[in-house]
Amino acid sequence: MTSLKKILSEKNPAFSGKSAESLIMSGRVKVDGRIIDKPGAEVPEDAQIEITEDSPYVSRGGLKIENAFKDLGISAEGKKAADVGASTGGFTDFLLKNGAESVTAIDVGYGILSWKLRTDPRVFVFERTNIRKIDASDLPYRADLTVVDVSFISLEKIFDKIIEITEKSGEILLLVKPQFEAKREDVGKGGIVLERQVHKKVLGKIIRMVRDYKLSVEGIAFSKVKGAKGNQEFWIYAKKTGKVLPVKDKSFKGVKKTALNYDKIVSDIVEKAHDFFIGSKKWI
Repeated sequence: MTSLKKILSEKNPAFSGKSAESLIMSGRVKVDGRIIDKPGAEVPEDAQIEITEDSPYVSRGGLKIENAFKDLGISAEGKKAADVGASTGGFTDFLLKNGAESVTAIDVGYGILSWKLRTDPRVFVFERTNIRKIDASDLPYRADLTVVDVSFISLEKIFDKIIEITEKSGEILLLVKPQFEAKREDVGKGGIVLERQVHKKVLGKIIRMVRDYKLSVEGIAFSKVKGAKGNQEFWIYAKKTGKVLPVKDKSFKGVKKTALNYDKIVSDIVEKAHDFFIGSKKWI
């Protein structure tokens, strides 16, 4: 096993150093048929490396959220959005390309957001900004739609702030990363969570949190693009209504609201995720 950046540079002399990193981070490099967007990802030395055509988004995050919007029936059209954990800006790019009026891009890091987005007048950039310490009054608006992709912190620690920066009747899309939500003993070597039961516990925990804040859970889905180290991730789509309402996930149209069982829904989603990725390599 060796780093993707090193293999790419060795197999394609035209790409080295920063150019190799940029190419990988743009989501244009496939390893054995799977997109890998982390230059330091460890891959087999005999892996098949493929460089794809230009991605429609500045990073693989755009492809990730594109699938979520399709699966959950979400629209960004005409909405003022917020992207918490914006990083390079894949989510922001997708939102703008799909009709968002503007995006407030929030990230604790600095200098990461794509230059194309940084200079776009529709994007309000808040770098070196810890969402836990943010004041909604410092932002240009409360978002109609807030999308969240954060690492090294549980959603439980920031959800009150997510709600604060979102409009009264706004929508929230959470990317749930089990490795940052599970108990320490449930996280495997290298920060990988493989056990279905742990995925189910994590999803159940975040759903309870959302409902405790009196938001309606509008949909649950699994991400069809895995995390950088191969972690399975999940989406929870919620709305601020002031009422606790049942899930309206397209996959469960036949379930009566009065008989709706969250544990069963979560179990089915996790099983679908694992079935979808059967045969994929652990490092993907």
